[in-house]
Amino acid sequence: MKTKIYILAGLLFLSLQGIMAQQLPQFSQYMQNMYVLNPAASSLDKDIDINLGFRQQWAGFDGAPQTYYANGSVNLGKKPKVLQNRYSIPISRRDLYKSTETIRYAKHVVGGMAAIDEYGLFKRTSVMASYSYHMPIADKYWLAIGTSFGWYGLTFGSDMVVLENPTDNTYSDFIANGTQSNLFDINAGVFLYSDRAFLGYSVYQIAQNEINLGNEGTEMNFSDARLKIHQFATVGYSIPVSENVDLTPSLLFKILGPAPLSVDVNVKAEFREKFWLGLSYRNEDAVSVLAGLHINDWMKVGYAYDYVTSSINNLSSGSHEIVLGFQFNKK
Repeated sequence: MKTKIYILAGLLFLSLQGIMAQQLPQFSQYMQNMYVLNPAASSLDKDIDINLGFRQQWAGFDGAPQTYYANGSVNLGKKPKVLQNRYSIPISRRDLYKSTETIRYAKHVVGGMAAIDEYGLFKRTSVMASYSYHMPIADKYWLAIGTSFGWYGLTFGSDMVVLENPTDNTYSDFIANGTQSNLFDINAGVFLYSDRAFLGYSVYQIAQNEINLGNEGTEMNFSDARLKIHQFATVGYSIPVSENVDLTPSLLFKILGPAPLSVDVNVKAEFREKFWLGLSYRNEDAVSVLAGLHINDWMKVGYAYDYVTSSINNLSSGSHEIVLGFQFNKK
């Protein structure tokens, strides 16, 4: 019957990870907002960082995932202090009479993210808070260690179901245990970065919570389904190819249990710190075209289009993602 098919299709997004490999949202513009992949990667460039994002995955495919999110972080630490050093040197070398020294203090960054993921008849709402500690190391590098924790709510949209048989016992048994599962989870990450380079690793859904939907002992029992650990590793380096152009190649590795390793190969070119263009290839999934614009010193917008290369290509016109970012420094 149709109802059973729709429910099973939605649960495939949660449990058959060897096929979908996705319990968490997919992102293509993560280079603009690394915080969506790593709780340690917060307020990297400015003291206050706010992002609003939307992603429509597999446009044209009925019930395909779509994600809305808002996240932000603020640095509570001290601002770097610039000291003037004075030396006793010959008057003929006045150029050395004064020099500057910057003292960098550790940063304490707090943040949060709220997101809604919709796929088929299912909706996942999450509200997470985060904390990260950024310590200065070496000359211009920082090492950040962070964690995020909070609530996930998984809801089955029973009000969207139209039954062929209103007295269907299978469906009644399925929703008898309620149409929402509430879960609490924790994520963790580490992030090494400078003005030019970054290297990060994070682990999500550490608690591996059980998803309680459906009654035990019924034909449609999914109470044994669990959230799976997701691991992300990122690395990249910005290369100044000219006075006005920086080229940033990067890699993203996504690891999920028995599913095949997923790799994103990216390259982004930024022009005069005004706008950027990029390309990304996600193995056995999609090719992405990236673009973005710095509207002013504190606002930027990015867009990504994914051309699907997997077997779902004939059913989808691609994926779309847009991110609006705001960044400020404290006075």
